[in-house]
Amino acid sequence: MRKGLRSKTGSDPLKDDDTLKDDRKLESFKLAVSSMLATAMKEQQTFIEEQFAKFEERLDNIIAEVTKNSVEIKKLKTDHKGLSTQLTKSEQALQTTCCKLEANIAELEDRSRRDNVRIINLPEKVENGDAADFVSSSLSKWFPTLAGGKMEVMRAHRIGPERNTGSRTLICKMLRYTDRDRILRAARGSRIEVSGREVRFAADYSNYTIKRRRSFSQAMETARKQGFTPFLIYPAKLKLSRGSEVHLFETHAEAEDFLGTEQHPHHQNQNFPQTNYTQDCF
Repeated sequence: MRKGLRSKTGSDPLKDDDTLKDDRKLESFKLAVSSMLATAMKEQQTFIEEQFAKFEERLDNIIAEVTKNSVEIKKLKTDHKGLSTQLTKSEQALQTTCCKLEANIAELEDRSRRDNVRIINLPEKVENGDAADFVSSSLSKWFPTLAGGKMEVMRAHRIGPERNTGSRTLICKMLRYTDRDRILRAARGSRIEVSGREVRFAADYSNYTIKRRRSFSQAMETARKQGFTPFLIYPAKLKLSRGSEVHLFETHAEAEDFLGTEQHPHHQNQNFPQTNYTQDCF
């Protein structure tokens, strides 16, 4: 077709060629973009799959570690329970051993004091500086039944520093423990007064034994009100007697429980005299 002539359709051949070229370029661009998108998506998918695989691997490791820790924790709990039980048993055994040792030591100390007599509520300074001589010369006066036998006081002294109120207990050591027993027996039922003050006599025990025996104080007071005669048996047992009744208690709790459940209305309002003989200064 010659230049300047139109096609039979009336369109411009040059414009048709340009349009065709544009279409081809657009198609090529689309193909290029599609290829780029496909490549990018494939790379992104590969990356995601790799990251997911790593995450899954880490998760598996965490699960395995948690499982391992759970097993170890369970084992630790079991071991701890076993150790706790063993420790409790060891503690109980140690406590039992310590109590036995403490009791044995107290018994040894009590034996070393078996010759001693405690004189309680004796006015201060009545001994005029020589407590041993004062006690030796006073025993026969206080207890005429002892006048026939010779009783030797090795030494005597007050306990603790001098104070403004009250008098300190005086401890005297006898040469023979049998003399100590004779004094305590003579003191039963006797009322001894020195300078207008009632004096009491008691055996000398270790602090451990004294605390155990003093724990019966309330029970002994209640027992007297109910008509019982209380006796303390060494080292720390309470014996209650009333007529043909005899009861023996190892602990103050047992005695108080017994006396708390006993009903003796005909004894409640009677006053039973207390002797001045006591082994623990009740």
